[in-house]
Amino acid sequence: MKISAVAFLNSAPLWWGLRAGLHPEGWETAFDFPSACARRLAAGEADVGLIPSIEFARNPDLVLAAPLCVAARREVTSVLLLCGGDLKDLERVYLDPASRTSQALTRVLLERRLKTVPRFEERARFPGGLGPREGALVIGDRALALKGPLAACTRHDLAAMWHDDTGLPFVFALWAARKEAASRELSEVLNASYGHGQAHLGDIETEFSRTLGVDARQIHTYLTRHLHFTLGREEMEALALFFRLVLKEEFPHDRFRSPFGAP
Repeated sequence: MKISAVAFLNSAPLWWGLRAGLHPEGWETAFDFPSACARRLAAGEADVGLIPSIEFARNPDLVLAAPLCVAARREVTSVLLLCGGDLKDLERVYLDPASRTSQALTRVLLERRLKTVPRFEERARFPGGLGPREGALVIGDRALALKGPLAACTRHDLAAMWHDDTGLPFVFALWAARKEAASRELSEVLNASYGHGQAHLGDIETEFSRTLGVDARQIHTYLTRHLHFTLGREEMEALALFFRLVLKEEFPHDRFRSPFGAP
C-alpha cells in the first residue's frame, strides 16, 4: 500500500501514527504538497492520498478512505487572503499552487463579495510586498509563520468568510483512496494513526514549534481549537455545497454513503 500524505502541520495528527510505523509491513508513506498528493493518486502512483477536498469531487474513481479530514468550524488561521489595501479594491490575486481547494475557495468567496472579479495568477513565489489593489493566497505552515512585508498586510481568514456566508464548517482535505485499495483494514489503520497523533499532540507541538519558529502554545490552540479532523454530517453538507458552487452542478451524495471507503 502506497500512501501519499501532506507534511503540513495542519494534517500532522492524521499521519503521525503512519510516520511512527503504525501500519502493516510493506506499507509506504511519502510526503508532498496537497496538489502533488492528488496528482500521484490520480496517476496510480499512490493507493491512498490526503488530498485537497475539491480533487475528490473532480475524480469519480476515488472513494473516502476513512471518516477523517482537515476542517475548520470557523477561522482556520492558516488559509489567508492577504491584501495590500481594501478587499473591495482587489484587481489581482496571486494564488499559492500547493492546494487546489484553497484556490477554488478564494474564487468562490470573491465572486460572492465583489462586483468585479479580480484577475487570478498562480505563483510559487510571491512579490516581497503587495500593492493596494493586490492580494495573495497564503496557506499552511507559511501562513502560520508569516514574516516580512506580507506579515503587515490585512488578513482575511477564508474559513471564517465561508462560515459567515454559510454557517457551515469548511473541509480543506480528506483521506481518499482508489476503489481497489479501499478496505476496512485501511480505514482502521488511518483511524489508528489519528488516534496516535491525538495522544502525542505535545510531540507534534514541540517538533513544529522548532521547525516553524512558532510558539508551541499557538500550535496547541491551532490544532485543538481552530482545526478538527472528523468527517461528520455537517462536514459532508459543507462539502456538497462547496462542490456545487465550484462545479456548477449537484454533487452525488452517494459518494458520501460509505465513510469507511469500503468497496
